[in-house]
Parts: sequence; structure tokens; C-alpha cells
Amino acid sequence: MAWCISLNQQQPRITICLPHWQAKPLITICLRSIRKHSKNYDIEVIVVDNGSKDGSIEYLRSLKWIRLIERPEETHSNWPLNVFTAYERGFLEATGDYFITMHSDVFVKTDDWLDPFLREMGHSGDVAGVGAWKLNLENPLYSFQKRVFGFAIASIKKALGKKKRLFGVRVIIPGITVPCTAAIYFLETISRSIHFMTGAVGGHSIAKQIWNAGYKTRMVQIRELAQKIVHIAHGTAAIAAEKHLKHKREQLKVERKVQNLFSENWVRALQSDSTLDY
Repeated sequence: MAWCISLNQQQPRITICLPHWQAKPLITICLRSIRKHSKNYDIEVIVVDNGSKDGSIEYLRSLKWIRLIERPEETHSNWPLNVFTAYERGFLEATGDYFITMHSDVFVKTDDWLDPFLREMGHSGDVAGVGAWKLNLENPLYSFQKRVFGFAIASIKKALGKKKRLFGVRVIIPGITVPCTAAIYFLETISRSIHFMTGAVGGHSIAKQIWNAGYKTRMVQIRELAQKIVHIAHGTAAIAAEKHLKHKREQLKVERKVQNLFSENWVRALQSDSTLDY
């Protein structure tokens, strides 16, 4: 099962797949950051648009260096299912050796941003996937408390016979988080073994499918990745025109994070550098 390409023998081609829906401020910075900081890699970028009706689709059409797949029949009401179907569509179109799942609220900061993923992929011949947990550098004590209380609440719910709830599109896996931050897969392996849809519909995680096929997964440490990538969890909510009363407080909190990030010099430089579009 030694499918993994040796990085010493050749440079692997990397397909990056980005689902998108009406997030022009984010997708602009995301794509420009990828282009600016990926000169050391052989990449292709596939953007799968899920029926955007704003000016973002015209912007994406103007980018000749990406592969745009338009799905005008999709609507926001089909979320999060259309995120997983977007990954499947991108996977079918991919020409790379590796397949990376990302979101439009992930911004790249350094020229070696893919090195940690490739390093872990090259750890052994039976590694088929590498992922990272949400980039959230919390106070260790606070993080520990959350885990303790979370476990207690889950135990109570289990005792009461209540079902677990999936938060958004994030499928938590002890090995890979899809599609939070980023995850990378060896394309030939997942073409034989993996179905993105089952992670959304059937409840079977991508990592579990990899394990069941006899392969392994590895993780990139958050503190290492946070130096190379910025991820605004649920960033698309911050630019949405409508405010959902149920989640208004969380939405406003994310809006402040986006505003603060967009005021940083490196992001402002990307905003003004339209040469990265061509």
C-alpha cells in the first residue's frame, strides 16, 4: 500500500479545492494569498461556486489561473450538503497527486505553508491523509475546561438517549477535520477508497474510511500551522447581509475578527495587489 510519492524524487502536483458562495471579500484574499505564496509548489486551484448571485461570480470568471466550476442550480438552502458535493466535484476534476480541501476564509501567510502537510504525508508509505484542527490558540486551561465540560455534557446526553449534533459542516475526526482549516489526501488512494458524501450524509468520517481501507492519517500541530495560515472560522457569516437572531451574537463576534484581520498590513497589501489576479 505504499502509494505516497517520495518528495525527494519529484515534486507532486497539488490540487486545491475551494467551495464558494457569495464571499467575494474572502475569496479574493484567499486566492491572492495562495497565488502569492505557492511559487514553490506545483498547484492547480479549483473553485466550485454554489450558485452565487452577487459580483463574486464575475470576479471568479475573470481569473484565468484557476479552474472555475459553476453550479447555478445550487442554493444556500442546500448548505452544508453542497460543500461536500463541491469537494466531490473538485475531486473528479482534479489532476494532482494530492487533493487539498480548503475554505474561502483561509488565508495563506508564508511561502512554505504546504510543507507541514507534505512532510506528514511523506512520513510513511501508508499515510493517505493529513489534517489540522481548527486554528484556535486558546489558553490551555480554558481548552482543558471545555473538553471536560463537553465530555460531561455528552455523557449526560448519551444517558438521556439524545443524539449528537453536527455543528455546521465541520466533521470532527481524530485524525482529520473536514473541511476546517485544510486537509490533504493522496489522490490515488481516495479514488479507490473515499467518498466525501458519506462524511456529510451517512455519518462516516473521511478518516474512518481511510482507516477501514488500511491506510493511516496524521496531524499537523496547530501552533506550527498558525504561523503559516490564518483561518476565520465561519468567516462567511461575517460578510452575510442578513443577521440570524439565533446566532446574532456569534455572527457579530466573527465580524469583529474579520474587521481586525482586514486592518492588518499584510491583508491590506493583498487587497490592493490586483496583479495577483492575472
